Amino acid sequence: MEHAIGDRLETINVLGFTPRQAEAWAQLASHRFLLYGGARGGGKSRFLRWGGIGLLMDHAAAGRRGVVGALFCSTYPELRDRQVSKIEMEFPKWLGDLRDSQQFGLAFHVAEEYGGGVLQLRNLDDPSKYKSSEFAFILIDELTQIADPAVFHTLRGSLRWAGVRRPQFIAASNPDGPGNLWVRQLWIERDYPPELQPLADEFCFVQSLPTDNPHLDDSYWQDLKTLPPDLRRAWLEGDWYVFSGQAFKSWRTERHIIKPFEIPMHWLRFRGIDWGYASPFCCLWIARNPDNGRVVVYRELYGKELTDRQQARMIADLTPQDERISTSYADPSMWARSTLDNVTSTADQYLAAGVQLTQADNNRLNGKRKIDRLLEDLPDGKPGLLVFETCSNLIRTLPAMAYDKRHPEDIDTTQEDHAVDALRYALTSLREGSPRQEKKQANPWMEMKL
Repeated sequence: MEHAIGDRLETINVLGFTPRQAEAWAQLASHRFLLYGGARGGGKSRFLRWGGIGLLMDHAAAGRRGVVGALFCSTYPELRDRQVSKIEMEFPKWLGDLRDSQQFGLAFHVAEEYGGGVLQLRNLDDPSKYKSSEFAFILIDELTQIADPAVFHTLRGSLRWAGVRRPQFIAASNPDGPGNLWVRQLWIERDYPPELQPLADEFCFVQSLPTDNPHLDDSYWQDLKTLPPDLRRAWLEGDWYVFSGQAFKSWRTERHIIKPFEIPMHWLRFRGIDWGYASPFCCLWIARNPDNGRVVVYRELYGKELTDRQQARMIADLTPQDERISTSYADPSMWARSTLDNVTSTADQYLAAGVQLTQADNNRLNGKRKIDRLLEDLPDGKPGLLVFETCSNLIRTLPAMAYDKRHPEDIDTTQEDHAVDALRYALTSLREGSPRQEKKQANPWMEMKL
């Protein structure tokens, strides 16, 4: 930063940060993209609203008066409950006033004596309306409630203000929510796509646990400690790999992911395909053990901005000539002809490239139930679904799927669900039933692995 973060506010003693909040605040001196939190009860929302005031007054102390920043929640009810109502109670009258104006909408206006900065209070019902906005900083409450990382990039494009050399993005969040996957990827795993790699050193995560908040009362602690194990791991311990609303709770990395092995020739093999162009398409190769019904995902193709024929040719090229694929179940939308001039469908294009498709069952709830059943153990004590460790996108996205809040039995379709869709398409013909009683000559090594 061009100036020391927090000096002005520490002088007038209004922040009142806990030690962990102060640690996060200090990171703003060297990082532009800060994520704070990761568990319940760490004072995340308070950190954002008081941090916003701190930044406005710091800018004023550096000679930049009238600076505008924004504090976002995903919906207006969440904004009202988490922030607006607290601002009305917490911010002293001498600091400024909360008002609705034609120029700024609902915002807190810092008194002229302290720089006249503006903290706009906004929701993300339509992120595109902020494309032309300019903010010296952006604050997001519960970042994982944003399913699409494109929202992050849209808002990042509004980080600009005259005289501010390093505008900042500060977020707070629990692990739960449909955006868990992309948030975890950037701030926890530090896995950046090519376009963000030049900014990798600008990202910082500060873990905040309930133990970091001295203001929690005994009843809140009791509630956290008596939660079911998964919720306790997410909300009390800050585990980013299990969260409230997780759609496939039975998934366990150490049990469902295996090293590749040579699949017996007599196993049934089939494929599942989810189409996409701007969004990724996915093809999964799957084999089923006829003796016990166990399903193994053994190959994956994942990519975007490829034509229908390019996709089909890549699928054909990745399938050895001696590998017999019984059926390729595909997204039913691949049979659509969108215009009168378009006389061929995606399925036709695939067929022309040598990949014959069969329409998959597109009942989302049936597909999810099949996956849930396979994630459970078979009578031999091992899961009914195993995934080769080379199938990285299915491994990455399946455990991150969250339930749809409006349709609680279904997966939130705003997430990166392409590999999961390919899996449920592949399971179209799967029926519950007893495995064959007769057994072929077993390979002892195979029996050990499966």
